Amino acid sequence: MTNSYDQSDLNIYGAEDDFEMDAILDAIDKATSSTTSDSAEPAGKDWSRLLAVPRRAASGLTRADVPNEPGVYLWSRGGAPQYVGTATSLQKRLSTHLGGGVSLAGSSLRRNVCELLFQIPPNVTGNPTRQKVTTGQATAIRSWLLGCDVSWLRARNERDAAALEARLRHVFRPPFNRV
Repeated sequence: MTNSYDQSDLNIYGAEDDFEMDAILDAIDKATSSTTSDSAEPAGKDWSRLLAVPRRAASGLTRADVPNEPGVYLWSRGGAPQYVGTATSLQKRLSTHLGGGVSLAGSSLRRNVCELLFQIPPNVTGNPTRQKVTTGQATAIRSWLLGCDVSWLRARNERDAAALEARLRHVFRPPFNRV
């Protein structure tokens, strides 16, 4: 038996329908009720930590605002999580996502926003030798991203950042993350 959820709940959790929402909530329950084998925090608690971090408007970020350390970052729009990623340097990675160039090969987030705005699949724009977007499209993608908020959690090292991202993406699948 599935529950009935309103569209805002589906959007927040990245679910396409009630069945998927039930599966996501079941995964969150499972993750928060047991710890992982390496004694890391449950993934549900990871999401609570990430969602509790203050969000900053992407349009107002400067390099000095962002640590040059490994970590996990979250892009949100209209209060709803859109994308979670990992970085060896949060500063460099967020800068890449906010780039305005016509090549989208270095940012899966920019490729996925391109697909949303222009229906160009990420596999078309993902390789530096493939289709590049127009200057106008690149500007629109950057504008969309500047309308987002960004938050992050630092990690001790790249391995911890990658493990944290994997747990987050497994439990809570933001719409711009590909699984």
